[in-house]
Amino acid sequence: MKITDLREAVQEIDFDEERQEQMILTLRAMKKPRRYTRALRIAAAFIICILAVGALGVPVRALVNSLVQERMEEQPKEEVAELAEKTQNQVAEADSKTRDYTAGEKERRGKLYSQYLEGLFPTGELVQVNSEEEAAEHEFCFLSTTAVFYLPTNRELTDEEILEQIDFEKKRDYALQEQRVEEIAAQKEEERKQIKEVTAAGGISEERAIEIATGYLGQIFGLDGSGMEINHYYVSEDDYMPVFPDTYGVNWSDLGNYRYYYFFIDAADGTLRSMSYSHDMKERLAVRPSITEAADKTASIRKQAERFLTEKLEIQGTYEEIRSYYLVNTESEKVSGTVDVLFVMADGTARQTSCTWDGEVFDYSVTTQALYEESLQSTAYWLGKEYERDHGYEVEYRIESVVQ
Repeated sequence: MKITDLREAVQEIDFDEERQEQMILTLRAMKKPRRYTRALRIAAAFIICILAVGALGVPVRALVNSLVQERMEEQPKEEVAELAEKTQNQVAEADSKTRDYTAGEKERRGKLYSQYLEGLFPTGELVQVNSEEEAAEHEFCFLSTTAVFYLPTNRELTDEEILEQIDFEKKRDYALQEQRVEEIAAQKEEERKQIKEVTAAGGISEERAIEIATGYLGQIFGLDGSGMEINHYYVSEDDYMPVFPDTYGVNWSDLGNYRYYYFFIDAADGTLRSMSYSHDMKERLAVRPSITEAADKTASIRKQAERFLTEKLEIQGTYEEIRSYYLVNTESEKVSGTVDVLFVMADGTARQTSCTWDGEVFDYSVTTQALYEESLQSTAYWLGKEYERDHGYEVEYRIESVVQ
C-alpha cells in the first residue's frame, strides 16, 4: 500500500478507539514482517495525525480519465503550486468534517463522482478559508490549515457543492503530483527496469497481473472496475512502507462511495498474496461480542472465513490447525473490533483472514503462523501506546486465541 492509498483510506476516519484498531490491524496485515517494527511506527504516527503531507512526500494516484486530466492541466501553474503548498502545510494528514454525511449525501456523492469522471464538473469552486472565524461565515467551505470540511448544519449539500468537493480533492491530488513529477518519473523508470528483470526470469507481466486482479475483483465482489479508478505498480524489496515484496499492487478506488479494493499479485507465478477491502468499517466494528461470548463466537466466524476461501477464492485445502485470534483491552475487558482466522498448512505457510464479528472477511493474506503472531504482538503494543496518548496511561492488550 503506497502512502496515497493510506491517505485515501483514512479520509473518513474519526480517530476513536475502534478506528485506531481497524487502521492498525489492516496495516499489520499488509506489512512485510521483517520490516514490521519500522512500518508500525509510521502507521501509529499516521493514525494520530502527526505526520504532515509534505514530510511524507505523497505519491499521488495517476488520473485515468482523459476529461479529468485535461481539466487538471488547464489550471494556472501558480494556482496548482499554491494548493500544493497549502496541503503540505496542513497540521492534519487526513481530512475531517464538521458532521457526517447523510445517507442521501452519500448516495448522491457516489453517483455524482461517476458523472464527474465523465465530464460533469461544478460551475463554481469550493471556498477555502484560513481560520475558524472565516469558516463561520460560510455554510460550506474548507479550512485549509486543519483540513476540515465545514458542512451545512441545517440542510444537505447540494449537487453543486458535492461536485465542488470532488473537484477540490482531484485538484489537490494533481497539485501534489505535479510537485514530484521528476521523482515520480524516476520511480516509474526504476519500476520498468524491475519488471523487465522479473519477466526475463519467467515472471508475469504487469498487464497479466492486472488481468488476474480484475478476475479476483469480479470473483470476490462481483465488480468489473467500471466507474472506479485503477492504480497499479511493482512492489520491490526497497520500497518505502513495504508490503509484500516482489508483487504487483493493483487497487481500485471508488472515491464517490469511499470504497477501496487492494490486491497484491505474486510477480513470479501470478498467485494472490493479499486482498483487502475498506468501506464502512466504523459501523461494523461497533458490532462485537462481550468478553464472555467472544470465544464461542469464533466458531461461526471460522466457518464464514472458510467459506470465503472455498467459495470466493476457490481454495480447497487441508489444514494442520485452524486458530482464531482477537485482542482484549485488559482494563475494560473489551474485545477488539476484528477477529483473525489463521489456516495453517502442513508446509508451514498460513492463510490469514481478517473478519468483522458479523463474519465479513475484509482482508486475506499468505503468511506463516510465527510471522503472524509476531505482528499481532506489535499490534497489541501499539494499541496500548495509542490508549496512553488518549487517556494518559498505558494499558495492556491481551492476545486471545482459540483452536478450532
